[in-house]
Amino acid sequence: MERLNKLAAMARELNCDGVLITEGENLCYATGFVGLEGMVLVTAAGQGYCFTDSRYIEAAEKAIRPWGYQVIQPEESYPECVRQLCGEHGLRTLLFEDQAMTVALHARYGAALEGVSLVPAGEAFSQLREVKEEVEVERIVAAQRIAEQALQEILPLIRPGAVERELAAELDYRMARLGSTGVSFPTIFVSGAKSSMPHGTPGDKKIEAGDFVTIDFGAMVGGYHSDMTRTFAVGYATDEMKKVYSTVLEAQLAGIEALEAGVPGNVVDKAARDIIEKAGYGSCFGHGLGHSLGLNIHENPRAAKSYTRPFVTGNIITIEPGIYIPGSFGVRIEDMVYLGADKKRNLTAFPKDLCIL
Repeated sequence: MERLNKLAAMARELNCDGVLITEGENLCYATGFVGLEGMVLVTAAGQGYCFTDSRYIEAAEKAIRPWGYQVIQPEESYPECVRQLCGEHGLRTLLFEDQAMTVALHARYGAALEGVSLVPAGEAFSQLREVKEEVEVERIVAAQRIAEQALQEILPLIRPGAVERELAAELDYRMARLGSTGVSFPTIFVSGAKSSMPHGTPGDKKIEAGDFVTIDFGAMVGGYHSDMTRTFAVGYATDEMKKVYSTVLEAQLAGIEALEAGVPGNVVDKAARDIIEKAGYGSCFGHGLGHSLGLNIHENPRAAKSYTRPFVTGNIITIEPGIYIPGSFGVRIEDMVYLGADKKRNLTAFPKDLCIL
């Protein structure tokens, strides 16, 4: 009932009679049903209706009714179902997901809902999802533990002669075997000079002694993503490699230390960025320090130069500084940090001191 009440409150706060939800992640947030296809309408008075087809109806009955929704297999089109509900409840204004709904779908609903105004929700949905409930934190932590266990299992395989693409596939397989329902995003598994590319693609390159290997990946549980990055040296690390690694780690710890409720995202970003710039690598750190995540791998709020909104209790933020030297190597270290009501908590348990495999 809590999600239903939050959505109803959102409609009231924005002076609308209800909320129309059609996008997958928002459907999951509203109902707790992962992979649901259909439509949800929530009235400002707190009534919830979920429409879905025969592929999902049995499972939806079991999963969604406890959340307070009526679950209906429609005989009419979804826009027609909304039209009928608007007539029954006297609804004249509905919030819609203007940041997700296609122009074509908006046109279909607009044509069906004569006399009903579709009002852009703007950031309302994303802002609602920024503050994580305990069950959401639990799912993200569960996904993270799967990712950590899978990484631990493949460490002995990261050795000279191993192929990036094959190791990435093995990591994905291990996560699936451990219970992940998918990967958070295509696994980044790059080595040597390729590690200077923050979003490099694993290929047929063989790992060599003296390489840095950067692995950025995540698992999924209950629709929720985890995200972590670790960088390892293979065989040995040069003095420059050690210096860069220690600088990134120092920056990451500074970012975690600065992260607090009430502190703007750009201030947290600066705490880490100052460390890297002082070490002479400022031009080698081009991306933001971190982002939130949940049902999507990249959500607001963020830790970045241009992000001035303060963090609040309930946010989860990645802290992931990096130094990338083109043609040479790169290092990134990433943890997820939760701003709990009593204290902040690092949700990532995997070690991050320099490890030479």
